[in-house]
Amino acid sequence: MTVPREQGGKEKRLRRIHPRWGSLLASVLAVMVLVPAAALGGQVVSEEHNMQVGARIGRVLPAVVGILTDVSAEVTIRCGKNETYTVKPDPHRENATGFIIHPDGWIATNGHVVKPVYDDDEAQVRGFLDAAAKAVCGPGLAKLPAQRRKARLAAIVHDPENCKGVKLTKRLEVYLPKVLPPGVSHHPALPAVVKAYSPPIDPRLLPKDGSPPNPPMLDAAILKIDATNLPVVPLARNAEQLFEGQPLVIIGYPGVVVWHDFLSPRSRAEATVTFGRISSFKTDVNDRTIVQTDAPITWGNSGGPVFDLDGDVIGIATFISTSLEGDQAIQGFNFLIPVDTIQAMARQIGLTPKADSPFMTEWNQALNDAVAWHLGEALEHVDAADKIVPGLIYVWSTRERIRKRLEEESQRIVGE
Repeated sequence: MTVPREQGGKEKRLRRIHPRWGSLLASVLAVMVLVPAAALGGQVVSEEHNMQVGARIGRVLPAVVGILTDVSAEVTIRCGKNETYTVKPDPHRENATGFIIHPDGWIATNGHVVKPVYDDDEAQVRGFLDAAAKAVCGPGLAKLPAQRRKARLAAIVHDPENCKGVKLTKRLEVYLPKVLPPGVSHHPALPAVVKAYSPPIDPRLLPKDGSPPNPPMLDAAILKIDATNLPVVPLARNAEQLFEGQPLVIIGYPGVVVWHDFLSPRSRAEATVTFGRISSFKTDVNDRTIVQTDAPITWGNSGGPVFDLDGDVIGIATFISTSLEGDQAIQGFNFLIPVDTIQAMARQIGLTPKADSPFMTEWNQALNDAVAWHLGEALEHVDAADKIVPGLIYVWSTRERIRKRLEEESQRIVGE
């Protein structure tokens, strides 16, 4: 998430059923989500409604993906006459979220998610040069007075010859929610390329007269990976029918969970689901209507899909509110860009989002059969889905739990 700065002032604190189905759904999907009463305004929610919401979330989870940007550099830097070094400062890595909008590998996310690998070269060159200068030039300047030392380091960083000595290497990778293979410590990644891009809001570049930026700063992007027949999410046509108080669901990969010290790396493929409501509608600097929500999101949720309770994407998690220092998230005041932005961007590149695929045909039928307690048929469709896109964690967990339920039913019948 990004923290925009106000012009000439302080930082803005914004960063970017069967009667037994209740127990089965909790086990089968392994992602059963009971909508808390508070999330629906305190009203009593029926078990059947909870099951329907859980099933809809189960349908879309396989199409929510993790995104990693990695920028590294080899820096050849001259500290002084006859003092040239080659160093590799620590790389810049960030995780975020995206969602598949077409089975042939088209993925939507935020612009600020891919900005480091798309158009951030100048800032990154300076950053890596600064790190290299402090590491290899700093010790030789340690005896200088603080002001002279600072000035000398600044001169080294801004030396045009040193700027030419920075060789950037960039990676943009997508992680499908797959089971971690035995003996493997890292989830396999798919390289991605940016096919459409609009930058995040940068207050430093806004027109001084208060008019909307041109081109717009819509903070959206569409990526492409080399894959077919993938899971997909359905997109709402637009956000015009949304209303204050409407329940919503956000799915993503918050960094605080992905990189939690107490969690196994195997769990990194499983997304986090949070609930909330639409709090308000605001207008951003592009004169675009955006959505305010009280749903909990944080760093890493960027680019994640926001669903209504019908399972359609209505927006994208974009920026959050933080403390005055900008280092702690303040929940309850977060913002989403509307699905209209992705729909328009797709049209610009001639892409028509598609909500079905061979995988989705099998996966949806598997969940429908499980809800109807047709476990044998459900297992057949789960196996078929796994053959189309092997190894998805939600398919794997669903199959294991259906098998367990079938064994329990068989034992119960024998016992009778």
